[in-house]
Amino acid sequence: MNKIKFLPKVKFSYILLFFIFLLFIPVVNAGIFNSGDITFSVEQKDYYFKIGENAVIPLNIENTYGKDIDGTLINTYTQEINQGGMHMSSSNSQSISFSALDGDNTQMLSFGTVKDPSILNIDLKFVYTEKEARIVKLDNIKVHFVSDDNQKQNKQNKQTSSSEKQSTQQQNSQQQDPLSQMQQQLNQIMGKNQQNTQTSKQALQNSQMSQDSSALKKQMEKQVKEQQEMNKEFQKQLAKNKEIQKEHQNLLNQGYNLTNMDLNPSSNNTGDFKLNYEKPDGKQASLKGKMQDGQIKDLEKSTAESKEELFKRLEKNKKFRKYQKQLENKNYSMQDIDITKEENKTLVKVNYLNNENKTAIISADIINNTIKNIKLEITNLDENKNSHIIIYIIILITLFIIGYFFYKRYNKKNVLEKITIKKVKTVLDYRDESIKLLNKAKKLFKEDKYKDAYGVAGQALRMFLSYKNNLNKEISNDEIINYLKKNNIKYKLIKECFDICSLVEFAKYKANKKDFNKIIESIEKVFNSL
Repeated sequence: MNKIKFLPKVKFSYILLFFIFLLFIPVVNAGIFNSGDITFSVEQKDYYFKIGENAVIPLNIENTYGKDIDGTLINTYTQEINQGGMHMSSSNSQSISFSALDGDNTQMLSFGTVKDPSILNIDLKFVYTEKEARIVKLDNIKVHFVSDDNQKQNKQNKQTSSSEKQSTQQQNSQQQDPLSQMQQQLNQIMGKNQQNTQTSKQALQNSQMSQDSSALKKQMEKQVKEQQEMNKEFQKQLAKNKEIQKEHQNLLNQGYNLTNMDLNPSSNNTGDFKLNYEKPDGKQASLKGKMQDGQIKDLEKSTAESKEELFKRLEKNKKFRKYQKQLENKNYSMQDIDITKEENKTLVKVNYLNNENKTAIISADIINNTIKNIKLEITNLDENKNSHIIIYIIILITLFIIGYFFYKRYNKKNVLEKITIKKVKTVLDYRDESIKLLNKAKKLFKEDKYKDAYGVAGQALRMFLSYKNNLNKEISNDEIINYLKKNNIKYKLIKECFDICSLVEFAKYKANKKDFNKIIESIEKVFNSL
């Protein structure tokens, strides 16, 4: 009997334990023993701001780990602009160190301002490691910049996302080496540049369809293709350089994004370059220098922060403060700072402007970390222009009086002799002026003002041919070429110079030193042969 009574008691104990276990399962699933989590949320899916307003979005963060969690906040946004019947789009990505504070808190994210109506499509990712790699994603947040307050349609539409385990593919993407990241960004920008070049080439073909210039177009298309290939290889060499990679990554860490680049290669691994960066708040930075046989030379890094720091140093100088006070008393305001580095010194120019278009510059040299040679220069562009106009008027009046006097004093024969003499003098003048313009073009090219250099070179050739052929007026390239054709004068070399100058001037052809020197030699050959 005792044995029969004992067995039910044992079964009841197991049954009781089984029910306790069943109750314990949902408790575990509910996350009571979970180590923690991070949740991101925003109150709206679409935010509306007026043009000029700073787009600030409150990001709500819930951190249940019981401590601050450090990681990386990745902000990827695409800006879309519809203007004049055209749709333009540009993408940027920014990675910054970020700390999710313990508990519930709100972080204000700023996406800057814009000047034109546009839309920002924003994706946020917070990557961190707490026992394992985890990620919080908040995608498809839209920021609308509108021109009128009536267009604002802000409505509450809460978006929430909690952390999840980061996949191997995501980890590999985040751990992409700096070379690959930089190469990818440069490729995107290069692609846009090539697309613009193709568009320009098509426009060239359309505008010249009626002209008999198929051979020239083929030659130019070949030159454009060769230039694109050279730019592409030059870009690869640039992205492989360790020094460039380091400075590029430093700028990314400061919140800058690579926006565009200006490459002027003379070969696959030699030439000048400038990489331009910008923050969402509009602050700008750049990397500028030369590459020779794959080696970087004269690398200059300029950031908004470095300029601000340099300006603070200048303000501590007694002589600089004196000049600055003089300008402030005359209602001048600072515009920007130009910094140029030489072998053993840094040249600094602080530019000022007042409401009367008068400009001023306070310049200084920094040698061995010491500020020296501070100077103040004030110029007035309007007064210079007015003085030139007055001089021209006086010259014209004087010439008119002299001409009238000779007309009254001498007979028609003497008048004809006078005109002949003036024509001889004009010949000397136009040749001299054409050479001056050509020298000016050479100087502009050395100053990296390529578009102006080609334009002035074409102007020099146009002036020389016009006055040499007694046309004595400002005429177009086509008019000159037509005149040379009719009079059986060799024109092919001249037309080639005109065409390339026009292409560069209207941004349809990339300027380069080899072609420019060839054009200068051709123009000088024309000057000497006629």
